[in-house]
Amino acid sequence: MKTQSQAAAPVVHVSGVNKHFGSHQVLHDVHLNVAAGERVVICGPSGSGKSTLARCISGLEPYGSGEVRVNGQSVSPRMRHSALVAANIGMVFQQFNLFPHLTVLQNCTLAQRWVRRRGKQEARDIAMAQLAKVRLAEKATAYPGQLSGGQQQRVAIARALCLDPSVLIFDEATSALDPEMVKEVLDAMTLLAKDGMTMICITHEMGFARAVADKVVFMEAGHIVQQETPDNFFDANADPRIQHFLKGVH
Repeated sequence: MKTQSQAAAPVVHVSGVNKHFGSHQVLHDVHLNVAAGERVVICGPSGSGKSTLARCISGLEPYGSGEVRVNGQSVSPRMRHSALVAANIGMVFQQFNLFPHLTVLQNCTLAQRWVRRRGKQEARDIAMAQLAKVRLAEKATAYPGQLSGGQQQRVAIARALCLDPSVLIFDEATSALDPEMVKEVLDAMTLLAKDGMTMICITHEMGFARAVADKVVFMEAGHIVQQETPDNFFDANADPRIQHFLKGVH
């Protein structure tokens, strides 16, 4: 499943990013590269800046200094719509953010029609293919309120895939789910990893990280403390902060 990072320019390039909320600095000189096809898991204690970093990469959150580039495009909330489309970033949130008044199929076609300017039939065909990938094609005519939390999150994944993102960011995609629903979402994420999707996953699911990640990034207090292969991170880590974290999530 795991691939060697490619030598080409990274899909995601984060360089010297700093971010403040008022007087509180939440990101400190963050540097991160993600290659095409690479799966990166970002973990760390609550409040370490993981979700803020994800939102900066996705263009949802402004940052004070430094640079974020995705597919060579400079990313910020001020970027023009055409540049955001070119950057081609997909995001799956902790809360599913589905439109409750639209069917599953309509949730998956709406952005295609508006952002990709696809015709109705093309958008429908792509939506059905992505729903089939997450094993929910039979729920196309259902409404979000008729689905379990795990099913809603899988619809959110399918919706993101419908826009053909070159990088997909998962921000605690399983943390709002009941334990029995977590596995079905992780299975869908694992399938994407096997298909070669470039992924950044903010998660506490360390079993998933060990099995799927090419690189594990540990954050604490807005700093990237360590970037390691899963083997080195889990089996040969001498950092007491990381040892303490791993004991708490196992």
